[in-house]
Amino acid sequence: MAELSKRIVRVPPHRQISKADFRLKRVLIRFDLNVPVEKGEVQDEKRIEAAMPTLKKVMERGAKEIIVISHLGRPEGKRRDEFSLRPVAQIIAKRLRSRVKPKKIETEIDSPALKEYFELTPRVKLFENLRFDPGEESNSASFAKKLASLADIFVQDAFANIHREHTSMVGLPELLPTYAGLLLEKEVYHLMKILNNPDRPFVTLIGGAKVADKLPIIEAFSKIAEAVLVAGKTANEYILEGHPRTGDIYLPTDGISKLGSIVPINEQTLKSGIFDVGPQTIMLYKSILASAKTIFWNGNLGMTENKRFIHGTYEIARFIGKLKAHKVASGGNTDEVISALNLTDQYSFVSTGGGATSDFIAGKKLLALELLLR
Repeated sequence: MAELSKRIVRVPPHRQISKADFRLKRVLIRFDLNVPVEKGEVQDEKRIEAAMPTLKKVMERGAKEIIVISHLGRPEGKRRDEFSLRPVAQIIAKRLRSRVKPKKIETEIDSPALKEYFELTPRVKLFENLRFDPGEESNSASFAKKLASLADIFVQDAFANIHREHTSMVGLPELLPTYAGLLLEKEVYHLMKILNNPDRPFVTLIGGAKVADKLPIIEAFSKIAEAVLVAGKTANEYILEGHPRTGDIYLPTDGISKLGSIVPINEQTLKSGIFDVGPQTIMLYKSILASAKTIFWNGNLGMTENKRFIHGTYEIARFIGKLKAHKVASGGNTDEVISALNLTDQYSFVSTGGGATSDFIAGKKLLALELLLR
């Protein structure tokens, strides 16, 4: 992937849906509709919203039939009602302004994922959770053939799942003519631009709690960015574990304790618990971000699930929003903050990728993406 990223800055034309002929064709689209569902209700529609431009574009370009596939949660290869895509079907049908409620229709296909689908409109259907079939996560050749039998063309738009070598990610492109969806195209463009040709100075801000996931990103960015600002639990562990403090990696100098006090960063305070960045660190990070022409932000600066520790993250989110720079944000919690503050329009792009984005930046092999970029 690292070698590929040096050559490619966007999805090649022959893989773009704007170049595809969908007229009178059956088109299979893989989205990532893995949204939070509680008591049969979708709690966050952002991933559904992100899928709509591709769905509507394929409809506009004359597809005879559109078959949507996705996964939801971790049903472990079994048919489980709590992981049904029915709530998602209802939201999509509403967004398509369908006059009827989605109908569940049974098929004769021997697969728990493909035995039934929801008719969203006369032309659009959504099959049940791919992970109801154990063949999805095992990259089964027989399951790939069953999926491929549904359509003439395949559109891959599940960037957030691009790091998985599952059947719908790597098996299908080997069996059907394949194109990249609009969301995936955007993700690739913005991330490739950051890795290959960022406007400088280039500053990255890395936070969050998944320390093991963030270390490869910090290392990757330390080689190409003018400054890497580290915060959150990631910074706490980075310091305690004795990782290198090179000139381009900046770490917090003060923080907020469990009692809400401002304390200096040292081994004792870190072991007692630091839950947000302190005012001195906020000022330092703002001074570095102020001159940036490209900013990549992944992960919050404090334990934002507790309102007592949201100040640092909110302060930096608003500050970045006002800057005149190419600004890309990534990560579910970061996305939630930007959305909660109504700042989405102030950022160049908010990635849906999560772990996929992290693996992309770290240069890990992403077979599903490589199949699309070749």
